Amino acid sequence: MNFDEIGTQVIASELTEALSACSFQIERTWQILERKQQLAQIKRPLKNQYLELKSGVLRLTTKKGLDLANALTDMKLQESIVRQYLGSNYRLWPFSQGKFASERLGSKIRVALPEKLFSELYVARFSKSKISYVKFRNQVYLKILRGFYKNQALFPYLFGATPYTWQIDINEKQLTPKRSVAWLKQASTISSSELNELKDLLSFDQALFDLGGDYAKRDEMLAKGIHYLEFKGLDLDPFVAHGVTKHQLRLLEVMVGYFLMTEETERPVEMVEAEKIAAENPFAKTAIFVKGHSFLKELDRFAKKFGYADWQGTFALLEKRLKEVETTPSAQLLRAQGTHEDLKEYGFFLAEKYQTAALLKQDGFDANTRSVLAEALLTGLDYQVISADQGLISLNGNLVKAGLQTDKNSALMTEMWQQKELTKSFLQSHGVASAKAWLLQDKQALVKVWPKVKDKAVVVKNALGSSSPATQLFRLPPKEKALKQAVLAQFKTSEQVMIEQVVAGSVYRALFVDGQVVSLIERIPANVVGDGRTPLKELIMKKNARARAKFEELTLGEIERQTLSAQGLKLDSVIARGIQVLLRYDATYATGSQSYEVLDEIDPSYVTELKRIAQLLKLADGALDVVIPNIYQPFEAEAEQLIFLNAHATPTLALHEYVLLEPEKRPLAKKLVERFK
Repeated sequence: MNFDEIGTQVIASELTEALSACSFQIERTWQILERKQQLAQIKRPLKNQYLELKSGVLRLTTKKGLDLANALTDMKLQESIVRQYLGSNYRLWPFSQGKFASERLGSKIRVALPEKLFSELYVARFSKSKISYVKFRNQVYLKILRGFYKNQALFPYLFGATPYTWQIDINEKQLTPKRSVAWLKQASTISSSELNELKDLLSFDQALFDLGGDYAKRDEMLAKGIHYLEFKGLDLDPFVAHGVTKHQLRLLEVMVGYFLMTEETERPVEMVEAEKIAAENPFAKTAIFVKGHSFLKELDRFAKKFGYADWQGTFALLEKRLKEVETTPSAQLLRAQGTHEDLKEYGFFLAEKYQTAALLKQDGFDANTRSVLAEALLTGLDYQVISADQGLISLNGNLVKAGLQTDKNSALMTEMWQQKELTKSFLQSHGVASAKAWLLQDKQALVKVWPKVKDKAVVVKNALGSSSPATQLFRLPPKEKALKQAVLAQFKTSEQVMIEQVVAGSVYRALFVDGQVVSLIERIPANVVGDGRTPLKELIMKKNARARAKFEELTLGEIERQTLSAQGLKLDSVIARGIQVLLRYDATYATGSQSYEVLDEIDPSYVTELKRIAQLLKLADGALDVVIPNIYQPFEAEAEQLIFLNAHATPTLALHEYVLLEPEKRPLAKKLVERFK
């Protein structure tokens, strides 16, 4: 490979690392179909900077300025969120051509070189030529674009994935499949020989490979400069739910660097017309094999020389597609349809498969963070994932953890909340009543505690952090053996265990956002209600089938079986009509508990006291667990009508989103997101 003066200067200025620092923005457009395979009529259209959802069409656009890895993450996140928003009644047609096509489908990829690369090259060498900085940038982008046009035939071959145009009453068996019907049906393109100046391109605003900028009018690029390369002619990849693969992006990045640094070829015409390749039979040997393979090997040498990450996997896949035509996407589709009647039916199968998977998907985000990210995407609020593992994101420049916690909470106090006994002691000094508790540092400590608790109804829980499913509540004083078993079970997942005396009353959780109580729920333990004819086991199965969220699903673990046994019940017991059976006595998250919203019912004096406790703990965002015997009787501190249990920095929003007597999910995430607008 021969480097021109730009390539030579990149090496001399030690700027080669910038070659693999391109930024991406990716737009994907799908048709939306109903379950009956008809074009969808969306009742609630949405449109913002990230998505456009209207009748029959979904368009998703990633954030700007993402590197390759983060672009992939953002694509997957957006696709997953929107599929879950659409629910089980809609599907995304996986091909770039469809029976109901009303506008251009497929992917649009924008690629930008780092601005630092341009500025340092200009200062080091090209400012001396008296050319303006803007014109220098424009000429560099034009040079790169010419390289793509000379080799554009690679794209319908390597990534073409639409063998047919599906129309009403068209039989696929009567059609000849092609590599990419979508490519053939795009607007007319131009040749590289026509791209000597930017003004030559401006009249071709429908070019498949284009240059662009964030301007209202295309001709503004002449004076203000090009911002990115834009590739409009790529098919959606039907073998991935999010439509665009890392191999497409990596090839574009390497080609951008190669065309930036190397001398332009003297070849006056393109490798071969891309339309001719798009029209080839997917199983036929391609006309670009020799020149295409030679060019791919050249890219391989370039990528290895300048250390492009993970290039080898992409090269191996693309080389295989050139050597083995049956591995190209269109050929794979025709072979993969298998027992399906035709490719159209296989497309519906893929659409169903991806939608079902998205509705069941468990990704790397906690439920709170995912709910808030979904709201940000659907409303167009600027978002950024800082760390999926830690549930740390940015909303409009504000750091948020686990969907709720902001920097308004005291870091010192948040650390203290994790130690339940310490928090109780602190609040007691400020006149807040709390349940009497005994802290066990190890298993042997129970021997000393037993005499103090043997005549009391108690709950055994984790002393540090949130309670777990191992929490066990004894409504009657437990036998020593039963208490010991509960303590040992808790120590399996806890460093410290707390035995807390049960106090009379219902357990409530108050959710705080910006220091205000936005939801107050009564926690109701896992239960079923008899109908006089159905066995207990079937009642549990029926209730699980109606569960709206995972935490509502009933389980049958050891604690549940002990609770039923204590009531003299077995799984085949038939429960009398209207009789409620508790599977547990505690209302711990993820054990089938339910919630009932009482914020509009409770006497306002309790809200005042809850806010006082939150202020003492410097809790602006989070939750408080309390026991209240009677929410309708005004609060009196002396009567201990509110007993503090726990404070939580990152409570589960789902408990407040899915409440009894309200069939729809409540918009709690919307309240969390609105404060950052």
